[in-house]
Amino acid sequence: MHRFSAEELATARTAVKLALIAITSFLASESALAADHKISDQTSSFNCSSAKPGDTITLPSGDRGPLTIHDCKGIASTPIIIRNDPNGNGPAVLRRTRTTAGGFVLNCNNCVGVEIDGSYKWNGAPSGRSYGIKFTTTTGNGPAAFVRIAGLSRFVTIRNVEIDGAWPRIASEGSGISVNDVNVKASSYPGLWREGILIEDNYIHDVQREGVYVGSAYSQRGLPLRNIEIRYNRVEDTGFEGIGTKSMWSGNNSIHHNVIIRSGANGKSTSTASQYSGIINLSGTVDIYNNWIEKTGQHGIRAWTGQGPKISEDRGPFVTRIWNNVIVDAGALWRSFMLKSYGISVGADSDCEKPVPYIYNNTVVNSRLSGIYLTSAVGSAGYVRDNIVAGAGSNPAIVVPKFVNLGNNGVGSVLQLGFVDPSRQNFRVTVNSPAWNEGGSNYPSHDFDDVRRPKDGLSDLGAFEGN
Repeated sequence: MHRFSAEELATARTAVKLALIAITSFLASESALAADHKISDQTSSFNCSSAKPGDTITLPSGDRGPLTIHDCKGIASTPIIIRNDPNGNGPAVLRRTRTTAGGFVLNCNNCVGVEIDGSYKWNGAPSGRSYGIKFTTTTGNGPAAFVRIAGLSRFVTIRNVEIDGAWPRIASEGSGISVNDVNVKASSYPGLWREGILIEDNYIHDVQREGVYVGSAYSQRGLPLRNIEIRYNRVEDTGFEGIGTKSMWSGNNSIHHNVIIRSGANGKSTSTASQYSGIINLSGTVDIYNNWIEKTGQHGIRAWTGQGPKISEDRGPFVTRIWNNVIVDAGALWRSFMLKSYGISVGADSDCEKPVPYIYNNTVVNSRLSGIYLTSAVGSAGYVRDNIVAGAGSNPAIVVPKFVNLGNNGVGSVLQLGFVDPSRQNFRVTVNSPAWNEGGSNYPSHDFDDVRRPKDGLSDLGAFEGN
């Protein structure tokens, strides 16, 4: 065994001390780099260009007016965080008081690498879910949107905020969250994507227009989208769709684990009927799964290529995967005039890129017309299998073109499908259900409840695995 000399031990001790000093110095410098910018409740516009990646921007507790934050230069891995005050005595409430229509309650313009995060617990906050940032209005003419992400914004997260649109009790306008800017054209920024958008754990309710609106219509020629995720939000009582996405042409895009209730409640006319669905994706690739959608103006879920891109533009294929969703009473809000209302609807305008549909293990109950309806303008490689369609308002309950693989679906009345307790909206299946253990060998790894499939050797039809 080697015995260290006194000189060697002294050298080792010195090396350790120097290492500790270096670490302490590094940590101190990192702490100094992370600054907190506090925005006064009197500030209406904040220039974010002085904030560095990792900095925080704190909104004080209590009421304040609308706010524009612009030119944030964070990065995806080290974002600038816009937060409620963890040392405050309540949430930050941004309230619109102007009497003329239009404008925004929070306008984040040219925000790159930013998190808008209301998850910080203030003094006296409830132990469960809380929303540390709230957006609302006290006047009848609502904003164009309560939260707007615009300009060249990308790599933006919106988390744990509440949007109370005060519609129809006060306001007459307003979308909840809008990620779009019609003035930014893709032709001016070739190769640039609006990307890295995460919208999660928000509560959006009582808005006259869309709950969540992400992307621009093809005709607007805005920035294309990729890597968009919308998850774990609760969206209630919207005039137009609960969640709408457009022009998601690449990357991994998903809409999952959201609760959407009473979307498309405007009921103004058939001219805006395409905006009355629970979830709608226009022109693009997306995974839609594990959503609860209840009582819509038109479809529960719609995937459609409208206006463009054309097949000749070679933007596709647009793959649409829809699974583990529970859709109840699609089209129920406006039965008087909404002639085409399906649980799940997929298709395209003439000559447009066709979505390729993979629709499986969904539970669709009491749809206005067919539970699943695919037009002839879909890709031929898709399939519709292992779904439950109960109590469909028209026959056949599932409509697909001949070239789409159709099989192994459970169709019948609500009573025939053997749900645990449909009167209490428990659409899990009992052992006596014809859907029990009737799923195919290719099934999702988990069900609507995030329970691993299968439970007892064989998978069940529909969104739930057993009871």
